[in-house]
Amino acid sequence: MEHIEPLIRLVKDHENISEFLEGVEQAMGFLHDEEAWKKIKPIEKFFLRHIIYHFEFEEKNVFPVILSKLATLESIKLILELQKEHGFILTKLWEFLSITSKKIAPVDRETSAKLNCMGRNIIHLLLTHASKEDDKLLPLLEENKEIFDF
Repeated sequence: MEHIEPLIRLVKDHENISEFLEGVEQAMGFLHDEEAWKKIKPIEKFFLRHIIYHFEFEEKNVFPVILSKLATLESIKLILELQKEHGFILTKLWEFLSITSKKIAPVDRETSAKLNCMGRNIIHLLLTHASKEDDKLLPLLEENKEIFDF
């Protein structure tokens, strides 16, 4: 059962991320409203706690195992794509967080529009990335559960 743990964690992480992103998307359009702005701190915490830790988990516990025990041209290409996406998404997250960490509600319309655009872009990137992992990475892990048997 130990070898299934990384797979279970990835599936659970993806479920949690998808659920939370629905709420984030609703809040993004109303950042000029003080009530919606109050939701930014939980969004910041979610990004820091879940997204960054999820990427870190994959980078340290999943990708190296695939590359060492299941290195095919296809799997190497997939891991490189996912790592590149991690870097790009993290860059966008840091840009978003650098603005939100300095602002106090309510924000002006220009900042609200910028944050709205950035937030929606991050959501799109995360959903696209999660979909790729769901379609390509998770099936690869399902078919090769034994590679995590340490």
